[in-house]
Amino acid sequence: MVETRLVSILILMVTFVAIVIATQVIRRRRNAFPIRSIRAYETLSPQVGAAIEANRPVHLSAGSAGLGGTNTLLALANAELFYRVAQQAVIGATAPLVTTSDTTAIPLGYDILRRAYESRGLIRGYRSSSVRWYPAEPRSLAFAAMLTASLGVNHVNTNVLVGSFGPELALIADAAARHDQGLIAASDQLTGQAVAYAVSDQPLIGEEMFAAGAYLGDEASYRAGLVTQDLLRWLLIIGLLLSGLAAVNPDVGRFLGSLLGALSGRR
Repeated sequence: MVETRLVSILILMVTFVAIVIATQVIRRRRNAFPIRSIRAYETLSPQVGAAIEANRPVHLSAGSAGLGGTNTLLALANAELFYRVAQQAVIGATAPLVTTSDTTAIPLGYDILRRAYESRGLIRGYRSSSVRWYPAEPRSLAFAAMLTASLGVNHVNTNVLVGSFGPELALIADAAARHDQGLIAASDQLTGQAVAYAVSDQPLIGEEMFAAGAYLGDEASYRAGLVTQDLLRWLLIIGLLLSGLAAVNPDVGRFLGSLLGALSGRR
């Protein structure tokens, strides 16, 4: 129990110190900690630029992700991603579209677009009608059917479908392909992620959905958080390797036990 608490405290301390140090260094030298390449984020800005030139909207949808449920964190992460994309798209003549099948995400959509227009000094161009709710419930075929019709009616240029989708994502992707529209997709549902990986131009996988601020924003804190996340991932890998080695080699196990005992003050 003591060792568990000690490891938890050490992880929190390492995380806090790493974020503080990385943030300060990145503020002084932006390229001090290079971040790994994620193709989906690298292609987003050119796709938004193409939408602006074509005078066609960018479509942003989180599916059934909403607030107050098991995917609240995902909904908030999507809000950051959608805000960054909308911030680029609102300088065009056609407003971006935000769709959801969860009523709790409607105010979030309003806030995303309002902040995007406000950040560009174009608040007069904000229209709440650009946020749309379609039939609810996870894996809703009705939602997918409405989106497939909407993509053609609204002449969408690029779709960013990141959130909670099931296999119905395949129907939406098929409609996007038939209308020659770009598609970046990801889902917290296994079946939806499998479809997203197969049909998306550049899929996002796992925790990449939470990294939008670091790739699409300029704030040092977001980049520092991503660097820290990668650092902790490597520390976890090292920890798992040491645990496995300790399981097959008693000497390593005794050494690690003695080290943890010394760190916890036990003799």
